[in-house]
Amino acid sequence: MVRLDAESDGEPGAEHFDVLTRHRRDRAVMAVVFLLLFGFSYSEDYVFAVLEAAGRDEVVAWLVGLVGFDVAVLSLVGLLKGAIGRAEGDSSRLRRWWWTAFSVVVCIDVLLVLLPDEHPLWIDLASSVVLAIVVGLLMMVALNGDPLTLFSAGRRAAAPMDWARVRAVVPLVLGTIAGYVAATAFDDFFDLDTVRVLDVEMEAEVAAMPLAEQLEAFATLCEGAVSPAFFEQVVAVIPLLLLTIGVEFNFFRRALDEPAQRAAAAATVAVMAIGLLLAVSTLPWAGSGCGGVLGYWHEYLTFVVAVQGIATGLATLLWLLVVSAPDQRIPSEANRV
Repeated sequence: MVRLDAESDGEPGAEHFDVLTRHRRDRAVMAVVFLLLFGFSYSEDYVFAVLEAAGRDEVVAWLVGLVGFDVAVLSLVGLLKGAIGRAEGDSSRLRRWWWTAFSVVVCIDVLLVLLPDEHPLWIDLASSVVLAIVVGLLMMVALNGDPLTLFSAGRRAAAPMDWARVRAVVPLVLGTIAGYVAATAFDDFFDLDTVRVLDVEMEAEVAAMPLAEQLEAFATLCEGAVSPAFFEQVVAVIPLLLLTIGVEFNFFRRALDEPAQRAAAAATVAVMAIGLLLAVSTLPWAGSGCGGVLGYWHEYLTFVVAVQGIATGLATLLWLLVVSAPDQRIPSEANRV
C-alpha cells in the first residue's frame, strides 16, 4: 500500500519533468531553425558590415571574422542539438553528418575569403548553392532528422519522425538557395556604385527640372539599381502567398503536429513578413532615391530578403502539393518524451 502511494505521489513529478523536458526541447528546436536561417545564412553580411564600419578589409580580418562567426554560431547550434538529442534519449545521433557539414562550412569560408577579386561567376553561384544545401543539412541533423529520408522511401517508413522533420526544412533550404543567388546577383549584376540617395544639391537641381527631365535624370542616376517596380510587386505578392498557404492549404494547422514543423512554419512566416516589411519600407520614400531606398544596405537587404521570402513561400506551396495528403495529418510521436 505504501509502495502504491509512493508511485502515485511520484507520477505528477514525473509528468511535470516530461513536460518541462518537452518544452526545453521545443525551444531548442525553434532556436536551431532561427539561428541557422537568420544568423548563419547571413554571416557574411554581418561580418562585412562590421569590417566596413571598422574600416578593415584585409584577408586576415575576413578569415578571423567569417570563420570565427560561423564557428561560434555552429558551436551554439551544436549545443542545442545535444540538448534535443538528450531530451529524446540519443544525444550522439547523426554526429558524423554534423561534423562533415561543419567541416564543409569552414572550407567554403576559407575558399571564399582567399578567392581573388576577379573570379568566374559560376564559382559564386556554385558556392552559394552548396552553402545553402549545407545549411539545410545542418538544420536537419541538428533537429535529429536523418537527411537520407529525403531520398529513401524505406527510411521514411522506418523513421516517420525523421521524415516529418526533414520535410519541414526543405522549403527553407530552397528559399535560402534563392536568397544566396539573389545576393550573388546583387553583387555581380547591379552597380554597387549607383547613387541610391541624392544629396541636397543634386536633389534640388533635379527638382527644378520639368517632369519629363526629372524622370530621365532619375533613370540615368539610378541605372544599375533594383527596379522600383520590383518592390511594388513584392508588396502585393507576399501577402497573397501567405493567404494561399495559410487558408487554402491549412499550412499552419498542419504545422502544429511536430516541433520542427512548428519551428519551420514560424521561420517561414518570419522571413516572408520581414521581406514584406522591408519592401513596404521603400514606399514612403518614393523619389528620395533609386526605388525609394535609403541606401545600399536598405536596397540590398530588401532585395535579398524579399527574394528569399517569395521563394520560401512558393517552395512551401509546391512542397505541400508534393508531400501532403489533403485533410490528413500525419501522427507524430515527437511530443512523447
